[in-house]
Amino acid sequence: MLGNMISKPPLTLRPDQTIRDLLCLWQSHPVGVVGIVAKNSRLIGVIGSGLLLGNGIELKMDTPLAEVMSDDFVSMSPDVCQEEAWTASSEVIAIVDAEGRLQGITTKYDLAESLYPCTKYISRELDAVLNAANTGIVSINKDGIITTFNPAAERITRRTREEAMGKFLADVVIPTGLLEILETGEAKFGERLPVKYSIGTRIYVSNRSPIIENGEAVGAVGIFQDISEIEFISNELETVKELNKELKALIESSYDGILIAQCDGVITQVNDAYTRMTGLKAKNIIGRPFRKLVEDGHYASSIVDTVLKKKKSVTNLQLSPLGNRLMITGNPVANERGEIIRVVINVRDLTELESLRRELQDSKKLNKRYQEELYSRNGKQEKEQRVTTSSPQMQSVIDLCTRVALVDSTVLLIGDSGVGKEVLAKHIHNQSGRNMGPFIKINCGAIPEMLLESELFGYERGAFTGAGKDGKPGMFEMAHNGTLLLDEIGDLPLSLQVKLLRVLQDKEIIRVGGTKSCSVDVRIIAATNRNLTDMVQHGSFREDLFFRLNVVPVQIPPLRERRCDIIPLLNIFRDKYYKKYSIRKQFSPEVLKIFYEYHWPGNIRELENIVERMVVTAPETVITAKHLPENLRYVVKNVSSRVMVQGVMPLREALLELESQLINEAINLYGSTYKAAKVLGIDQSTVIRKLQKIKQYKDRLQDKPANFSVGK
Repeated sequence: MLGNMISKPPLTLRPDQTIRDLLCLWQSHPVGVVGIVAKNSRLIGVIGSGLLLGNGIELKMDTPLAEVMSDDFVSMSPDVCQEEAWTASSEVIAIVDAEGRLQGITTKYDLAESLYPCTKYISRELDAVLNAANTGIVSINKDGIITTFNPAAERITRRTREEAMGKFLADVVIPTGLLEILETGEAKFGERLPVKYSIGTRIYVSNRSPIIENGEAVGAVGIFQDISEIEFISNELETVKELNKELKALIESSYDGILIAQCDGVITQVNDAYTRMTGLKAKNIIGRPFRKLVEDGHYASSIVDTVLKKKKSVTNLQLSPLGNRLMITGNPVANERGEIIRVVINVRDLTELESLRRELQDSKKLNKRYQEELYSRNGKQEKEQRVTTSSPQMQSVIDLCTRVALVDSTVLLIGDSGVGKEVLAKHIHNQSGRNMGPFIKINCGAIPEMLLESELFGYERGAFTGAGKDGKPGMFEMAHNGTLLLDEIGDLPLSLQVKLLRVLQDKEIIRVGGTKSCSVDVRIIAATNRNLTDMVQHGSFREDLFFRLNVVPVQIPPLRERRCDIIPLLNIFRDKYYKKYSIRKQFSPEVLKIFYEYHWPGNIRELENIVERMVVTAPETVITAKHLPENLRYVVKNVSSRVMVQGVMPLREALLELESQLINEAINLYGSTYKAAKVLGIDQSTVIRKLQKIKQYKDRLQDKPANFSVGK
C-alpha cells in the first residue's frame, strides 16, 4: 500500500514563498520533491530538483514558487497498492486522505526501489513454478520470439531451453497456433494436439492466451498438458464400465438363479431368475448377511460360510420357500493373493428342469411323429408326381434331369403343352440339394404384364394404387434357397426380359417402388412350348436371355411319340381318382386300343382329364367306347382300319389316295395343316402342296371307280 511508504510528514511550502526558501529547505531536508500547498493545506503543485535545475539560468532567488511549480502529479489514496500506482501516468504521486489533505509525496523512482525486492521474489517464485510445472509453458513476444520455455516444454518438444530462448517460434517447434493468437488476440482452450514420437503418439491439451497491453496483443502464452495417461485411464475406465454392463447383462440373462455375497456374507447382487425360483426380492435381501436368510428360515444352512470354511465349491439340495427342489452351488472367488473376496451362488430349479425334460421328451416324440407323417406324405406326393415311363426316349430325359439336379445350372424344359414339364421341374428340385427349400412356380403367360413384375420381384409399401400397406415379397424372394419354375417363359414381355436377365446375372432383386437391392439364391428352371429360337430371330425374345436360360435344354417328347406310356399312365390316373372319389372303374380292351391309337394333342394333361371324366361320368363299371367323348369316337371308326387292296391299280394313284386319306384325317383330328404336318412328320408346305396335287388328281378321276377301299 502507498500508506506504508509514508514514514514522516511531507515537506511543503506556500506558493508565495521563493526559491531561496526552497533551497534553505533542501539544505536541511534533502528530498526529491516538495509539495506546494494552499492555505487550506490542499496540494496545488509540486517542484523537484530536476525542474529547478532546468530553469536555473532564468530564475532569481526571489522568484515565487507559484511561477515555477508543476501541476503534473496524480493524487492517490493511501490504500492504493504500489503495483497500481506504478501504472500512473505521472512521475509524481501525491498521497492524500479522503478530505484531500496531503499525507505524503512519492515518485516512480521511490516505487521502483520499493517494488524491486518484491518483484525479484516474484520472479524467482515464477521461475520455480515454471520449472516445477508438469505442463509445458511457452511464451512469445509480439515478434514471435520465445521468451519463456520451461523444462516440461523441453520434454514435450525435445528441444533444450538454450536452443529455444530468443529464437523465432517456428524455427524451434511446430507453432501449433500460438502465432495465430498474436494476430487474432483471442484465446483458445482445450484443443487436443496429438504428437507422434518414435516410441508412439502422445496426446496433449493446448490452452493459448494473448498477453494484452493497452488493448493490444504484445505476446502470447501457450500451455501444453500431456493427457495420454489420463486418456488411457479414461479408456480403461470405459472398458471396465462396458465389462461391468456385460457382466450384469450376463448375470441377468442366466436362466439359473445367481446370488453374489462378499467374504463377510453380505449380499451384493441377485438376478431375476433367483427371485423367480426363491420368491426373495432383490430389494429385500441386498445388503443383508446371508446368515439372516438362514435365520429367517429361507435356507437350512449358510452355504456362504461353508464355502469360506472349505475354500472350495460346495453343492447341496433343498426345498425353496415356493416348494421347488433347488440345487444350490457356492463357488469361491479369490484375489491374486489367494484370499476369498466373494462367493457366487448358483441356484438351479430341479423341479423346473424335470418339467422341461418331460416337455422336451414329449416334444421329441411329437416331432418324430410329425416327421414320419411328413416323410410319408412327401413320399406319396413324390410318388404321385414322379414321371412314369416305359419309353427309352423318355427315360433318357429323366436320367438327364437327375444328373442336372446335382448342380445349379439353369434348365430349359421344352415340350408341348401337357407333356409334364412341371412334374420334371419338381423331379429336378426333389433330387437336388435344394429339396428342403421351397419350390415356387409362376406362369408368365397367365398374369397381366402390369402385375407380373410385382409378382416376380415383389413391391414396397405404397408402390402403386392398391398395394398392401406392408408391401409383399415376390416369387424370387419366396423361392430363396429353393427352386423357381418360370413356366411359359416365351410369353414373358420384352420389358421384363431385361429385368429378369439382370436378376439372373447379379443374383439381386429390387422390389417395385423400392431402392435397396436384396440378394437371392434361387435355382432357375424355365419351361416353354414355343420355339424360342424362332422368337429370337423375329425379335420377340432377347437373345442374351435365351442363352442365359438355355444352359441345359431338355426336349420332352410328346405322348404320341411314346405310346408305350399311355396305358401305364391311364392306370395311374384311374387309381388316383379311385382313391379320391372312391369310384372303381375298369377300361375295356377296346378303349385301351383307342387310347393307344389316339394322337393325344393335349398329351398327359388331356389323358388325365379324360380318365377323370370317364371315372366320374360313366354309369357302368367297365368303360367302353360308347362312353368316350366325341373326338375319340371318331377314332373308333378307324382304330382297326388299314388300307386294304381290293384290286390292281396304278401304284401312283394308290399312293395319292392313301396320302389324301391320311392328310384329311390328320386335319380333321388336329384342326390345322400346321399340326397335321407335325403329326405326319412333314413340313406344312409339303402338306399344302400334296393337297393341291390330290385335288388335281380327283378332278381328273372323279368319275373313275376306286380300285381299293378302306375297311377291315
